[in-house]
Amino acid sequence: MKLLNVHQYKADLKRAAENANFNELDGRSVFITGGLGLIGSSIADMLVTYGKTNVYIGARNEQEFFQRFGGVDKVGFIPYDALGELKLDFTPDYIIHGAGPASPELYTAMPTETLLSNFGGVHELLKLAKENGVKRLLYISSSEVYGKKLTDEPFIEGKYGDVDIDSIRSSYIIGKRSAEMLCKAYSSEYDVDTVIVRPGHIFGPAARRRDKRISSDFAFKAVGGENLEMKSAGTQKRSYCYSVDCAVQILTVLIRGEKGQAYNIGHDEITTVREMAAMFAAAAGVELTVAEPTEAELKAFNPMNNSALDNSRVRKLGYTDTFSVEEGIRHTVDILREMTGDEQNGYTRFV
Repeated sequence: MKLLNVHQYKADLKRAAENANFNELDGRSVFITGGLGLIGSSIADMLVTYGKTNVYIGARNEQEFFQRFGGVDKVGFIPYDALGELKLDFTPDYIIHGAGPASPELYTAMPTETLLSNFGGVHELLKLAKENGVKRLLYISSSEVYGKKLTDEPFIEGKYGDVDIDSIRSSYIIGKRSAEMLCKAYSSEYDVDTVIVRPGHIFGPAARRRDKRISSDFAFKAVGGENLEMKSAGTQKRSYCYSVDCAVQILTVLIRGEKGQAYNIGHDEITTVREMAAMFAAAAGVELTVAEPTEAELKAFNPMNNSALDNSRVRKLGYTDTFSVEEGIRHTVDILREMTGDEQNGYTRFV
């Protein structure tokens, strides 16, 4: 069964779409790179639910595209590699760039690809936008661009902490920061309309099994009946956000965001890692324990103890949350359970 056919997921998308206003996308085309990832595919799902926009998914694996979107109306596949040459035989109205390594173990294993897929990837798209009059390009950055800070206040746009440029894991942060600046440079110098979003910690059923971000990893383990094992006290503060709400926020910025501006994307609730893990454990009926991390796990840890986000800027555009964090987690577990049940009956789950 395709994710878009799962009853709870369809209901969540419809509920969130009814809480938003996407009229400016009527009859428009949107090209989403990284459109098979958690955030990119959730944006596509929201546009499919809205039903009045043509969506093009840029990805490397056509087979995975058909497993996820094959037969879905108004969704097309575009072969795309953020590290390769950009080839498009049409000009989209809007571009959303979300391609690139998005899991912590990849930042340390593939730092070169992490840097180039962000900076080089968005550069190719910016050149396309400049030369062909694309209406707007939205770059999906990350809350990690803020670096480390010592205060307990949520991050607000424009205030930044330290980044350890000697750590190879910082390839992700530096790649995102440099790509953001390139977007601003094209906007300032060439009048290309760009906006930037900085998602916090996003979870949801559109995650792939191979996604090792803790919320995705815990979701699949909990649904599989495994007890959850934390490798820290879990006191780190995050703005965990259900992927459906994340998609609405990003589309709101795409439509109504101020040119050249950056917007935090997260939930109004501040949740610790331990609270998130406890919600997944409770939703799936499994136990939560704590253990010592391995050396490899320590290297991949997010260095930010407090990465809670202030999302008041996107709220000023008219956005409001549709789901609480706890509700989003419960629905994620329910949706993945239905998908897992179908796998056991002979269906293939998008990996």
